[in-house]
Amino acid sequence: MHACGVARRRMADWRLFCYDCSRGKPSKTQGALRLTAESNVRRRILDAALDIAETQGIAALTQPKVAKAAGLRQSHLTYYFPRKADLYVALLDASHERAAKKAKGRQKSEASGTLFEQLAALVVDRRRMQFFVGVVLAASEEPELRAIVSAHLHALPTRVAALFGRSADDAAVLAFVDQLRGMGFRLLLQPEGAARVANDLAALAADLGLRKATDGR
Repeated sequence: MHACGVARRRMADWRLFCYDCSRGKPSKTQGALRLTAESNVRRRILDAALDIAETQGIAALTQPKVAKAAGLRQSHLTYYFPRKADLYVALLDASHERAAKKAKGRQKSEASGTLFEQLAALVVDRRRMQFFVGVVLAASEEPELRAIVSAHLHALPTRVAALFGRSADDAAVLAFVDQLRGMGFRLLLQPEGAARVANDLAALAADLGLRKATDGR
């Protein structure tokens, strides 16, 4: 029997460390552990970078500062995010996730309030909107970043359309998204209006003839 096979028979836990000797590759279990570890490191970088971006602005996103906040070497940042554009796009996604989690914690038990509270969460968080504006401004100065961020922005209509059971190019959906973003910009100057956003969005959807997909659309 192959030496590697003998080891597996003698030690049940050896599979956590055993290599496929015929191919020189890690076992499936070890590969899964490595992927989990890499995912955790990536999450640490994104959490640290997002905290910095939301509290200090996009300009503060330097490799030394992010690496220090994440407790990692700068080489880790280059490995996981080779280009600035890669980090910015990942941060946009992480920002969406953070907003969704905050909204979930504030949601009411009524299903009718859930949808518009989630949508409102995308714009009522002042720090998140400042971060979003910062990314857009940075993209306006860098052609490579501009194309990537533009593509990312087009993902919002798709997301909203799915909630209403419409297509992403639906005129009502596009009008809703434009108004949603406009509310976010307005709240940067008039934060006192944040409490009304969910209700305003519900009224806007009704005016545009949009209903939740679960309503049978």
